[in-house]
Amino acid sequence: MKYLRPFKNRIFLGFILILILISVFYFFNSTDKQSKDIVTYKVKKVDLPITIHESGNLVALKSTKITNQVPGRRTILEVVDEGTEITEEDVKKGKVLVKLDSDDLETQRDQMEITVENSYASYLNAQENLEIVKKENDSMIKEAELKVTFAKMDLEKYLGASLANEVIEKKNKRENIDYKEIINSEKLGGEALNKKRQLENNIDLAKEEVIRAQNELEWSKKLSEKGYITKNELEADQLSLKQKGVNLEQAQLSFQLFVNYEFPKNLEQLLSNYTEAVAELDRTKSKAKSRLIQAESDLKSKRAAYKLNEKRLTDLETNIKNCTIVATAPGFVTYSTSAGSFRALIQGVQIQPGATVWQSQELLVLPDFNSMGVDVKVHEASIQKISLDQIANVKISSIPNKVFKGKVVQISNMPDQSLKSLNPDVNVYVVKVELIDKDKAMRPGMNADVEILLKELKNVIAIPIVAVNFEKGQAYCEVLEGKNIVRRNVKLGESSETMVEVKEGLKEGDVVVLSYKGPTKGTVKKEEMAEKGKIETKTPEKEIKK
Repeated sequence: MKYLRPFKNRIFLGFILILILISVFYFFNSTDKQSKDIVTYKVKKVDLPITIHESGNLVALKSTKITNQVPGRRTILEVVDEGTEITEEDVKKGKVLVKLDSDDLETQRDQMEITVENSYASYLNAQENLEIVKKENDSMIKEAELKVTFAKMDLEKYLGASLANEVIEKKNKRENIDYKEIINSEKLGGEALNKKRQLENNIDLAKEEVIRAQNELEWSKKLSEKGYITKNELEADQLSLKQKGVNLEQAQLSFQLFVNYEFPKNLEQLLSNYTEAVAELDRTKSKAKSRLIQAESDLKSKRAAYKLNEKRLTDLETNIKNCTIVATAPGFVTYSTSAGSFRALIQGVQIQPGATVWQSQELLVLPDFNSMGVDVKVHEASIQKISLDQIANVKISSIPNKVFKGKVVQISNMPDQSLKSLNPDVNVYVVKVELIDKDKAMRPGMNADVEILLKELKNVIAIPIVAVNFEKGQAYCEVLEGKNIVRRNVKLGESSETMVEVKEGLKEGDVVVLSYKGPTKGTVKKEEMAEKGKIETKTPEKEIKK
């Protein structure tokens, strides 16, 4: 029995040891399994790029559109094959891309050349006629001015310069002219004064002769009484006195006739001649002006007709020239129907020989593959974040395993109407991204994924977006502290599509839980990132289970 007891004690101790080993194994195995069900992220400071991801299509940022510039409808005679590469050498040589029918235009040009020659001749004739009219006008006006001058000189010759000017001034003022005042004026000169003095002298001489005849008669009477002279001699002296009296009366009558009739008549005639000459000068000037205006108007009309015909001829020659469309820029020929011309597609017009095209119709497009870019459509919520010269990374689906650098070169000011017509509530704006890196395999229309770098946050604490949960608008994450998972509220900043900046609530070295199996303390909400780059804090879909 003494030997049996130690043996039993050893069995009991062994059993206890096995239980302890099993417990330890179970504990460690359980802990390891639990740790394998938890996905964590160790918090650290990183450079966080803030970007916008959009898809788009490759386009040639520079392309030459070939349109029909000829009025009316034209028939295509020749057209270069689609896909033909137009080189710089082709541009220098003026390679023909499209040739349109121009027979009717050439016929019109020939007729218009004749019309232009005739209108030019009429224009030259009108120029010569204008010069003739100018010279004739000058001659007519000078002749009329001479008549005025001569008429005034005649008036001054008759009255004297001073008195003639006074009379002319009264005539112009339409004042009454007193002829007696004028004939008696001290300013009287010229022929009138000479005639007046001559008549006055005649009267004075006649008076002297009458007095002398009277004296002689008195003396003859005395001599006759004494018998010294005969009766006949006495009668002769009586007759002589009578004759002298008649002469005096004639001289006085001539003076009165001059003053009352001849002088006013001559003055009126001379004044009328002057007035008529002035009026004739005015009429001549008016006629000259009218003839000049008519000649100038005729010249302008003939010149306008000539210029109009000349322009029509130039337009016809330009249209004939435009019927042969040559290359002006390098690129690859694309027909407008292939390039998506809306009007051509609607009307079913094919770019081919024999087809009819209209004015301003787009015929060809020559995209320049050296200026490739991407057309990206950005939602209105993000368009304000985009600015010119922002850097972009571009991935092209047809060129895998390559990332091409680009930059924003154009931002549309108006929403894209193609999507606007489909959904009026959605506004997207076209952003053009120029590709800095090039590849020969690039072609317009290829699908591309574009990541536009808005800005980069330097040395900030950031965690994966999936680590963020929300409850009643409060952002929080779950942090692993030892073997426990605890909730910690955080304040978020800007974000990319995978990472978000944490301004408060975490520090470097913290371990946040991304996912784990088992009962959760809350529900991880998959929040949609606003395109402006921040997390929208919304009420969670499910409350935390307690």
